[in-house]
Amino acid sequence: MKKTHVLAASHGTDNLRGQQLIHDLRTQLEELARSEIHTELVWHEAYVDVQQPQLAQVLASLPEGEAAVVLPLLVADGVHTTQDIAQAVAARQNTVAASPLGALPELAYLLSQRAMAQLEPNQKVLLAAAGTRLEQGQEQLRDLAAQISTHLGQEVQVTYCAGAKPLINELLSEELKPKTLVLSALLADGLFQTRLASIGARITTSPLLPDVMIAKCFLIRLQEALKQSS
Repeated sequence: MKKTHVLAASHGTDNLRGQQLIHDLRTQLEELARSEIHTELVWHEAYVDVQQPQLAQVLASLPEGEAAVVLPLLVADGVHTTQDIAQAVAARQNTVAASPLGALPELAYLLSQRAMAQLEPNQKVLLAAAGTRLEQGQEQLRDLAAQISTHLGQEVQVTYCAGAKPLINELLSEELKPKTLVLSALLADGLFQTRLASIGARITTSPLLPDVMIAKCFLIRLQEALKQSS
């Protein structure tokens, strides 16, 4: 059976609960893959910022000639996918990168279900993302919001915690706060989720994790990359 190394690479965080959620996500992915992917997978922990081990170091430590897939545990494309991960992958033969979650329909459906569970009449819905200056990443988030909007039957606007416009703290006026549901598109607890919770919207949803459905969404991206590399 062909062996493939999977580097589940997250951003990294100083938040201890966020670290545990990412660790649990990797465990879920490994368990799900055993029954759904008929390839011998060797799993590795890796980060593109904040924590160790760094992605490039883990890739360099792999046996030469063995296949590898970098699975970004990220929501949308940004500098970490188009530069950090892309450069690390390009530096090693027989290595590919999977896509981040992006506008995956399964993710849109999951987020719409979370919104429906708490949405009140005449409430505004904002999809809150971490933020990326990359147009490709912003387009993915706009696409995701459009799909959620279709499920909900009302407009869903993308807003950001940093790095892109509109910033949520600038968009959400005192008048709008009691009338707004902030739908978190952040992967795990950390600085940005704390910032969202402190803004004072009527409802702010939890980050994407913990949820086995999020693990299944990442598994879809991994399966796509394995087909590409076969």
